[in-house]
Amino acid sequence: MPGPDESANSPHDTGEEKFLFAEYAALITIDGSRNERLDRFLTIFMTLAAAPWALYALAVKDHSEIPSFSATPLPVAAALVLIGVLGSLVVMMFIQMRFTIIMYTRVVNAIRGHFLQPGTLSYSLPLDPSVPRFYESLSYIQIAVAGMSLVNSIYISLGLFNLIHWPGRYGVRIAGCVVLGVVLWILHMVYYHAQAGRRESHSKGYILRWSNVAASEKRSTAL
Repeated sequence: MPGPDESANSPHDTGEEKFLFAEYAALITIDGSRNERLDRFLTIFMTLAAAPWALYALAVKDHSEIPSFSATPLPVAAALVLIGVLGSLVVMMFIQMRFTIIMYTRVVNAIRGHFLQPGTLSYSLPLDPSVPRFYESLSYIQIAVAGMSLVNSIYISLGLFNLIHWPGRYGVRIAGCVVLGVVLWILHMVYYHAQAGRRESHSKGYILRWSNVAASEKRSTAL
């Protein structure tokens, strides 16, 4: 597949082909910047996740007794809840950014499939505009979402455990905290799955395709 500059200077290319070459080059650049932003979201999340422990170390540094999660200082407990909520927002932005990258990748595949026929190269390049799927099961993205969601759920449930004096025995309080954490984690994952399904349903019927036959006819007319 020739480069965008070469195509733009060729008198035999149709207007659609020149447009596609330019779009292909722009999408490759955008895809790189979006991936960098996705990495930055991970960095932001890890920074947020470390903040409560720095505050916890500062709060207990002058106390000789063994630290206990059931006796977390109130400022630290409040910070855990706040960081858990902010972390959930970061996870949501991480998921949506990944969906944007997938959308761009699908358009790149469609443009590549227009110019490059299967079997042209000795190695395989994706040509299908319906891949990759928005819901990436068992991928590193799903693992990252699950891991960040687990941290958020633990922080929120642990913070509320120390902020709210729930009635009942200590074991019952712990069980309630665990149940709350599991529910919050499930809600994170349900959001990821539901948003992926919504993106898939909205993308149907809007797949980018051009007719190679029509392009060939236009090129023959230009000759």
